[in-house]
Amino acid sequence: MFHALEIERFRGFAKLSAEDLGRVNLIVGKNNTGKTSLLEAITLLANPGLIQSLPGLFRANAGFVDERFYRWLPKHDAAEAETVLSAQAQRETRRVVLVKGEAGNPAWPMLESAWQGKELALWCSKDLRRLDVHAVSVQHRSPDALVDAFAESVRAPEDERQMEALLNAVDPRIRSLRLDAVASKPFIVVDVGLRERIPLSQAGQGIYRLVAILSELLGNKPDICFIDEIENGIHHSALPTVWNGIAEVAARLDIQVFATTHSRECLIAAHEAFAARDPYDFRVIQLYRVGDAASGRTLDRRHIEAAIAGDIELR
Repeated sequence: MFHALEIERFRGFAKLSAEDLGRVNLIVGKNNTGKTSLLEAITLLANPGLIQSLPGLFRANAGFVDERFYRWLPKHDAAEAETVLSAQAQRETRRVVLVKGEAGNPAWPMLESAWQGKELALWCSKDLRRLDVHAVSVQHRSPDALVDAFAESVRAPEDERQMEALLNAVDPRIRSLRLDAVASKPFIVVDVGLRERIPLSQAGQGIYRLVAILSELLGNKPDICFIDEIENGIHHSALPTVWNGIAEVAARLDIQVFATTHSRECLIAAHEAFAARDPYDFRVIQLYRVGDAASGRTLDRRHIEAAIAGDIELR
């Protein structure tokens, strides 16, 4: 798990230090403060090889990525040629350095070349263990599309038991989930203690979205999970269910989560979900602009509670 991050001359960041990270981290800030850029930096620190997937991971990929994407990763008004990303984990320090053009080895010891593009070269710490990362889709899955993801996530009996245990921890009414079919068309049904199982679409928006998220996480089993604009398509009344489920799956499956939001209701729901758990393994990364550069800070429980009580703007 990443405990601290430091970003220098990346995208809109001149320098950003984020310390005391939690298992689940919610990134807040106004538009154009660098929320998606921070997710991109964490992706490169987790697995530098994903730089080739980065153009379409969180943003629309318009093609011509050398001119429209890679050349914009280094901060353009920085005099220095190098972009430096660092992450501190329990037993290691990870470093990724982006060098403009076809430059040779940057002035850092213990680095190896990992990727060379037309506009940019990437170097990283030697023998860096590649972490599995997964970006959860913010798009609402149709019942038909969700069937495939769910079937993949419960293919192993242990995963099926894990899915049911996670959902039961959030909503004790839920006993099991199964695939059913009408006219050979499969759909997901859930046992909530009624006379017969009901379609998942009738179990409530919070449970529906939670099953979608859990299906992706159990199917992919990442080390780090990204959820961009987590509140997208979710009514505020369903947010506590979703956050309770994320807290449960992150702890049980040993996943570190980085999510973004524009919603104060989403932030409050997340805080309340973790306030009911021990330990309180939740942090807010607040991003803001200072002049023409993006910056930020990490907020722990005491600062989050003070901000909520004082109605301080965190978005």
